[in-house]
Amino acid sequence: MAKKSGSNKLKRLAAPKMWDLERKRKRFVFKTLPGPYATEKSYPLGVIIRDLAHLTKNEREASYIVNAGKVLVDGKVRKSLSFPVGLFDTVSIPSEELKFRIVPSPKGLLLSKIEEKEADQKLCGINTKVMVRGGHLQYGLHDGRSLLSDSLGLAPGDAVLLEVRTQKVLDKVKLAKNSLALVLSGERAGQLGKVVDVKKGTITRERMVKVDLPSGEAEIPSRIVFPVGTTKPLITVGVGVR
Repeated sequence: MAKKSGSNKLKRLAAPKMWDLERKRKRFVFKTLPGPYATEKSYPLGVIIRDLAHLTKNEREASYIVNAGKVLVDGKVRKSLSFPVGLFDTVSIPSEELKFRIVPSPKGLLLSKIEEKEADQKLCGINTKVMVRGGHLQYGLHDGRSLLSDSLGLAPGDAVLLEVRTQKVLDKVKLAKNSLALVLSGERAGQLGKVVDVKKGTITRERMVKVDLPSGEAEIPSRIVFPVGTTKPLITVGVGVR
């Protein structure tokens, strides 16, 4: 059988800026497979295990625990070191009783330890809303999932809290005045604040969100603002590792 073209490795110096890695100690790092996330918005599973959580020292050890089915992403066993893991995904290692969530920070995407009760819960941002056959509404979520519902009453930019195993909607939150929002990227990444106003976009200007953040009030493009709750975040969104 012919060998597939391409490589599953990436030079560390060429890795996305949002990857919190040591760039010069080692030369190569895993490359993400195609999936629901862009390369700069996700980590390969091997990087999470070896470089972020420090559960293994090298690729051989990381490959062993992944191939043994000891690592779950959003409740499913994943056996590829290159599997992409992105925003608010959960990574679980049941044998070690460890559970993490991917969250934004000024350093980029990092791991946050979470409790058992949160391991099956995930906030998903709504990217698209379309009407499908039968007159039903279908929502496209930020992690590639789709959700059929005629009763949610949400729009792109809003978010839903899902029970991952069943994809049951546990709660929802709108990107609207007085909701809590998390900044996903930029110099304010990881900051949580209350939405002061949401300004409609135009043909030449995208929708902007005015948020009261710890660093001060700021007007930020809605594409990098994620609603996470009303009085408090529905899930853990702060960094708890490193």
